Amino acid sequence: MGTYHFKLPDIGEGVVEAEITAWYVSVGDTVEEDQPLADAMTDKATIELTAPVAGVIKTVACEEGDVLAVGADLVVFTTEGSDTPDDEKTLEGQGSQEAEIAAPILDDTPKSEVVTAEATPMKRAPIARSISGGRVKASPAVRSRAMRLNVDLSTVATQDEDGRVSHEDLDAFLFSGQAAQTASSPARALVSPNSAPLGSAPPSSTPPSSTPSVSAASTPNPAAAKPTDLPLESDETRTKVIGLRRVIATRMSDAKRYIPHFTYVEEIDVTALEAFRARANAMKSDDKPKLTVLPLIIRALAVTLEDWPQFNARYHDGSPGLEGGFLRQFTDLNLGIATQTDTGLIVPVLKKAQTLSVWEMALEIARLAEGARTNQLGTEALTGATTTLTSLGPLGGIVTTPVINRPEVAIFGPNKIRKILALENGQVIERKVMNFSISCDHRVIDGYDAAKMMQDLKARLQDPTSIFLL
Repeated sequence: MGTYHFKLPDIGEGVVEAEITAWYVSVGDTVEEDQPLADAMTDKATIELTAPVAGVIKTVACEEGDVLAVGADLVVFTTEGSDTPDDEKTLEGQGSQEAEIAAPILDDTPKSEVVTAEATPMKRAPIARSISGGRVKASPAVRSRAMRLNVDLSTVATQDEDGRVSHEDLDAFLFSGQAAQTASSPARALVSPNSAPLGSAPPSSTPPSSTPSVSAASTPNPAAAKPTDLPLESDETRTKVIGLRRVIATRMSDAKRYIPHFTYVEEIDVTALEAFRARANAMKSDDKPKLTVLPLIIRALAVTLEDWPQFNARYHDGSPGLEGGFLRQFTDLNLGIATQTDTGLIVPVLKKAQTLSVWEMALEIARLAEGARTNQLGTEALTGATTTLTSLGPLGGIVTTPVINRPEVAIFGPNKIRKILALENGQVIERKVMNFSISCDHRVIDGYDAAKMMQDLKARLQDPTSIFLL
């Protein structure tokens, strides 16, 4: 009998970790080659991972909802035959150890840097090595994590015969208590204890002591670092937030943290627009889809934003991972359309909306919505938005205050159409009106510009023939 280590593959350019959102196997299961093992979700897509060999599941790396670094063991199989050599335990295409060692450091810290009492024990005596004989062997993931924890990798004992430091070695090192001794020596410090990532709160103004302090994340005190479990109430149902829901939570938190929002709302009389739509549907040929109000709104928006390019833009503010201090304005309107699905909100992108007829828009919107609901859209259809429109249709309420999709600078929110009684030439008449919301990034858009742009959009929606004159 032998073992086969199936490592989390590189599943996309720039992707250094993935969340395991579903397991289809468990320890002890017998699986065939190409049998589904798990679903892995990144910020780009969700993919199904299948078994590269037949065998029995010996271990699985984590629970559903946990984040795993690319290159870490996902599943260990017990297989027929002898043990698989170490250099054959990775998927084809992941590269040799030498190539991985030479790769730049990537920001792929595992989900938790707190080591608990359940840390993996040493399976054999640590291997001694000289710390002066060149660079220590380790993956980019391990190097990045070590830098965050102020750990000098040359001080970490490893169980690997080739001297390669793994996440398990780093866990054991932290749990052993040696990290505090290493971090207390200025000569060993890899990252200043008072340094903070861009976009985080500045360090305390209290003068530092003569001995560098050790951050809470790197302090090897499992009992103190482990979060206290919140007691479960008798009438409570608890659900772990994972997958798309967690991605949404993270992105919305970042948007509200980094973007100073303001929302402007305008009431628009859409009586003429609705009459125009009814005539268009009555006259359309059988090969054309039924026209909703959404393509007409998008057409009006595309025409309006030609005069207001600062709303069809992205502002890169210098937060972690982004070069900062510039605004990118676009000629093409690549419009993200927020779509509700069973798993959460997905935003497929209507590409070059200004070039499409309202009939083409209707067909493409329907295709994107169906693809989002059935999880059939690729990365191309989910990326590249220059601004976003979100609408709940008949459930749209009176007013919304939508959250901007960072790094975009605006999000448009038409609300539901409702009937009102209005006074016109001394007569009470029925009109159809719709409130239209827009949230803007106040760093680059002023309230005056938002109001002026919305007045232009209002004029076009109230006179629908004008949106086809350009």
